[in-house]
Amino acid sequence: MPKTPGSELGDYGDVENSSEVGRARRRSRGSLLIAAAACALLLAAVIPSPYTIERPGPVVNTLGDVQIEGETKPVISIPDAETFPTDGALNLLTVSLVGSPERPASWLSLVPALFDPSQRIAPRTDFYPEGSSLKDREAQGTVQMQSSQAQAAAAAFRQLGEPVTAELAIAAVTADGPADGVLREGDVLQRVNGEPIADFAELRAAIVESGAEHELRITALRDDAEVNLTLRPAVPEGGKDPLIGAIITTYYELPAEVDISLSEIGGPSAGMMFALGIIDQLTPGAMLDGKAVSGTGTVSDTGAIGAIGGLEQKIWAAKRAESDLFLMPLDNCGDLPARLPGGLTVAPVATLSEAVAAIEDTVAGKEVAGVERCSVADQ
Repeated sequence: MPKTPGSELGDYGDVENSSEVGRARRRSRGSLLIAAAACALLLAAVIPSPYTIERPGPVVNTLGDVQIEGETKPVISIPDAETFPTDGALNLLTVSLVGSPERPASWLSLVPALFDPSQRIAPRTDFYPEGSSLKDREAQGTVQMQSSQAQAAAAAFRQLGEPVTAELAIAAVTADGPADGVLREGDVLQRVNGEPIADFAELRAAIVESGAEHELRITALRDDAEVNLTLRPAVPEGGKDPLIGAIITTYYELPAEVDISLSEIGGPSAGMMFALGIIDQLTPGAMLDGKAVSGTGTVSDTGAIGAIGGLEQKIWAAKRAESDLFLMPLDNCGDLPARLPGGLTVAPVATLSEAVAAIEDTVAGKEVAGVERCSVADQ
């Protein structure tokens, strides 16, 4: 039967209404998806994760000045010694952590770090052991920083051929440890097994040599009088080497006082750069000749350079600081990333003397021993 004009209009009207309903449904589904995504994003932004982000932190020129409580101070000053003009930069490098037990990083905050090679995501317990807090970490970092400054000064003067004497004192005794009831806070160690102890390395070697099978004979200065003591070192649970259960502080008698002013930075990894800064100030001539040298590494009072954490992040910090040379501990070779930033000369060093030599070669335009040293060290 032929359709009437009216029925044709009715049919087209039904099709139009159906399309509008479809579009409305699609708009509704789209709105629901957007709302769901917004909720997921909001949850990701507020739900804490068990991870911490490690990324490049502040860069400080040890030859420059810093602001402390509104006052401008040199990072390193040696008021009682003749010092010489410096140029260039000796940058100490740091890392920043996002995500502490008190202020955990959200899941959303982890996303940018996934695409940034200068940042690393790791379990929070890598930085904050179970039961520790941000305050605990900061307190430990402050103690380590103070110790590194003292060792850096001793190492720098010894590098320059100046006499440095060390005094080992008991800072604290571990409860129920081998030294408990034997050593006291403030005791100054004089001899171990009848031999004079010049530094912590000698003390450690004597303890290890004695082992847990033999008694350790210690002569200490207590209240201006010598006392003879004996104790038996013990290997702690999970440890390998014997310990005496005491915290040792080393006091150095230096040729001149060294004052290092730095706030809000902790840990031991700036030691090498502090030592180089002291050497540069006490040495006539331009050690850097305008070059920018960045580096990281602990330093012992005898000039040995030790491993640090956050190497990859510090490499990127050195690159961003437009460094002509990056000094790193030879002991950190295993932490080198597969790809290094282009245009950055990386020199692994094991001693303060090697660090000075690498700087001298860079200034002279000579080739510096680079990461190829790592493959030799691994053999």
